[in-house]
Amino acid sequence: MDYYPKTFIIMGSLFGAMGAFFIVVGVLANSALLPQTYTVFSMAVLSFSISFLYPQFKQKDERMKLIRQKAIGYSFIAMMVYISLLLLGIELNVISLNVVDALTILISLSISTLFLTMVALAKKY
Repeated sequence: MDYYPKTFIIMGSLFGAMGAFFIVVGVLANSALLPQTYTVFSMAVLSFSISFLYPQFKQKDERMKLIRQKAIGYSFIAMMVYISLLLLGIELNVISLNVVDALTILISLSISTLFLTMVALAKKY
């Protein structure tokens, strides 16, 4: 019996609860969210996505290679859009972020985009 998808669901739930705890603490302290909040939520997305994709990733067939290639391509395009919008927002003084916050947001967006794209492509193909 294969327990790995269940393990990933449990891990995703724990990451989601930890992210919710970070948000509650940030709201109660009347401060901005911790940069780790974005990373924890992206890890929750990663865990839930892997729980869906694990049975298909076990197979090393052409379909999974195609899904991985297309997901990386689409995620690269999305990252360029994210970076462009972030730079535009910073240059126009619409948003003010320090470097750590900006990089944390970009890393979290890239992780979430890649794995959600894989899930969408796995359902499509």
